[in-house]
Amino acid sequence: MIHGLRSIFTLLILLLLGCESVHKEEDSAQFEFQGKVDVIAGKNRILIKWDNVNNQDAVLQFVISGDRILEVGHGTSGQEFVGGLSEGSVSVVAQLVDGGKVLAELKKSVDVLGTRYEAGLQRWAMSEYSYENGVLKCTMATVVYGGLYAEEFIYTDAEGEIVEYSIRYDAAKTVHMAHIDNVAGGLKRRTVYMPEEAVGDFYYTSYTDVAPKADVPSEYICKTVDGYRGIWFDLGQSTDYGSKYCGGLGTYTMKHIPMAIYSREADKTFFVYGGTTKSDEKHLLCMIGCYDHATGLLQKPRIVMDKWEQTEGVKDPHDDPTVQIDKDGYLWVFVSGRSTKRDGRVYKSMRPYDITAFELISEFEMAYPQIMYSAQRGFFFFFTKYDGKRRLYYQSSTDGRTWTATEGLANIKAGKSNSGHYQISNICGNKLCTAFNRHINGDVDTRTNIYYVQSTDWGQTWTTADGQTVTTPITERESNCLLRDYENYEADGVKGRNCYIKDLNFDIHGNPIILYVLSLNHLTGPDGGEREWHVLHWDGQKWNESMFAKSTHCYDSGSLWVDGNTWTIIAPTMPSSDTGLYWGAGGEIQEWTSTDSGKTWTMTKQWTSNSGTNHTYIRRPFYADEGFWAYWADGRTDKFSQSNLYFGTKDGKIYRMPYDMTDEWQAPEEYN
Repeated sequence: MIHGLRSIFTLLILLLLGCESVHKEEDSAQFEFQGKVDVIAGKNRILIKWDNVNNQDAVLQFVISGDRILEVGHGTSGQEFVGGLSEGSVSVVAQLVDGGKVLAELKKSVDVLGTRYEAGLQRWAMSEYSYENGVLKCTMATVVYGGLYAEEFIYTDAEGEIVEYSIRYDAAKTVHMAHIDNVAGGLKRRTVYMPEEAVGDFYYTSYTDVAPKADVPSEYICKTVDGYRGIWFDLGQSTDYGSKYCGGLGTYTMKHIPMAIYSREADKTFFVYGGTTKSDEKHLLCMIGCYDHATGLLQKPRIVMDKWEQTEGVKDPHDDPTVQIDKDGYLWVFVSGRSTKRDGRVYKSMRPYDITAFELISEFEMAYPQIMYSAQRGFFFFFTKYDGKRRLYYQSSTDGRTWTATEGLANIKAGKSNSGHYQISNICGNKLCTAFNRHINGDVDTRTNIYYVQSTDWGQTWTTADGQTVTTPITERESNCLLRDYENYEADGVKGRNCYIKDLNFDIHGNPIILYVLSLNHLTGPDGGEREWHVLHWDGQKWNESMFAKSTHCYDSGSLWVDGNTWTIIAPTMPSSDTGLYWGAGGEIQEWTSTDSGKTWTMTKQWTSNSGTNHTYIRRPFYADEGFWAYWADGRTDKFSQSNLYFGTKDGKIYRMPYDMTDEWQAPEEYN
């Protein structure tokens, strides 16, 4: 009996304990956090905002960075600042707490701003200004930076008072102008940012001096052409299938680099081309144009150099220019010379981000100008001289005016009397790279092979892609920088291939990618065989080659874009359906895409069709913006014709630049 009572008593205790355990589990069960919580970054602080929080009669608190607790009570809506935070990522956990137990929570994180963010801010560029006799007139660039708030000026007036003046950024305006007078001295400016209006914290660039600058003297003002009119040119050397090459060659050659460059500071693409005066004239003008991305308008183009008048009637687009921008926004135009007959010239714009006026800086022997730029180191210039046919050279300059001695890069004779090379160069960070071919005994029609060198110390030393030292100038045919020996390549019973290098770009890791075309020889028409488009890629360990398309002319020319892991080639790989154009240089433009580092390619977009002209020399602007992704010219290749200029967006929308313009700024014409 006693044993039975003990058993019953024990069972009751266990049941009670079990019930208590179940009750405790129910008490500690969490529910879903309901309501909205926002955490907004400020200057070494954050703003926490909460709204419609269902607190279940619990206390709302926020845990910052794991150890700092902000208790805000039972309110369902409110906001609080939390200061004293270090710059960088901060975690914020919203918790509902009852009796020390967390019933529900919501996790957030934000990057707190501070001095590092402020130090990296860009100044709002002045697209044009004049400042003389105590009067400043300026127009701010149309680019919009995230969080841009205002531009502040400070100066001493004629009465000795310190005066502050500001231009408030207004997203509804396309033009922001300032007019300050009575400046006695000490004019400075800085840019103000307010990335989060809810927080209201301001960030400032450092002050910079505004140097006195007068209006440009009339002798530097460039003449205009009332429209974008490309040069048409015929090299000659005709066969039954037409000239060696001819057509609209405003963006010729691929060895003129770069011919367009995008400025983020000005939100404009500046581009050069070989132009002419009228549709029925072959009168070479070295032109510069400008596309304003904010307004979608083209500026009336300017003549930097009139090759026809200044160099005895030149109409040859081998003399086309290239363009660069320095760290202060000045435009530099390098006009190519030709052989030993005409020197090249270097021009600099009189105002930052402005195409209306240029001064002549220097004149010297150079052809095929390829100008790279680093804000830290200045200019690096790859070019060609016709001493012993076509030899490759380079030199550098910190300011564009004083240059280092000319250094030889390549001069491969291989037992012959002459050498010859064409190169395509590019820059990736501080890494200078160039790929070039070889002309046997200097004969341009025997161009073959691919060589590649790079320099990470601004031309002091050169190496292969895998770091082997290369001695310059390169004089040996079998140099260790030889990538492909097409001179001795044999297939289908034919020995040797011509090699036409079109572009050099970089993968996401900074490894080089070379785009080129192979042919049986230099001949126009079917005797040249199929023209094969190839890509050669250094993957960090080895060079990988792929062939993706065929076309009908050695001078079919396009470019390579890299956007993350997507590689895109835009080129005239489809011949024209017009029988008069089929064997001519260029054709209809197609877009080819690879997402596996060039191993396989797909034709993803037909850019042009049934054009009635051949499109060719499709160029890639340096630092291209998606609104001006590619540009080129067109023309007939069976007879003299008008040549138009075009540009295309990243998604394949094509615009034709107006051949005739009445206004200073004018919209392009939709083409497709």
